[in-house]
Amino acid sequence: MKKLLFGATALLFTTGAFAQTTMGGNDARFGLKAGVNLSRFHLSNNDAFNDNIKDNVGFNVTAFGDFGVGNNFFIQPGISLQNKGAKTESTTTVGNVTTTSTGKTNLMAIEVPINAVFRIPTGDAGAIQISAGPYVGFNISGKNKVENTITGGNSAGTTSTETDLDFGSGTDKDFSSTEFGANFGLAYRLNSGFTVGANYGLGLTNLVPKDNRVNDNKLTNRVLGFSVGYSF
Repeated sequence: MKKLLFGATALLFTTGAFAQTTMGGNDARFGLKAGVNLSRFHLSNNDAFNDNIKDNVGFNVTAFGDFGVGNNFFIQPGISLQNKGAKTESTTTVGNVTTTSTGKTNLMAIEVPINAVFRIPTGDAGAIQISAGPYVGFNISGKNKVENTITGGNSAGTTSTETDLDFGSGTDKDFSSTEFGANFGLAYRLNSGFTVGANYGLGLTNLVPKDNRVNDNKLTNRVLGFSVGYSF
């Protein structure tokens, strides 16, 4: 999906160079968008970990402004509430006893993105929007839930535990408190103001607390988001 999104972005940038300008560079708009996130963790140099990671379904809510700096070119700062995380699932069997373990990590983060937005007008209907830019995120809360289900044997049943996540750089913390990354987006905005789009968030900094790092492996976020919104 990431390769497809990057490829589409590159293609549309090329096409946009030949598009006719119909939207002025002095426009300023404000808007709100919300939608669904599919998020997961990625650990560098560890294929076994990455193969066991599943998408966590979360949400996103973003308030943003569009400030024109040229024909069909805008700067879009914003503030966003992002629900991230990941799921894991594993099954082991010993004799007639099967244990299925599922884990779910939910992270709540406030992000401040600053995207550059290029628009390709499509006549009177609206315009395609291509965006890219950096973001800084602040992890503010989260929970980790583990559930074990045993079938067969004398210990059959389900147990679960849920703990709150702590953020910081110390050895007693679960995740780093801040994150830097990059956004890549593709959307369509109707001239009425309604927008539908997709965004890929690529975490660039290590989520493992600084004092807990024992090797060069880096844990990062990968978030594919879909949203609908309105700007005026």
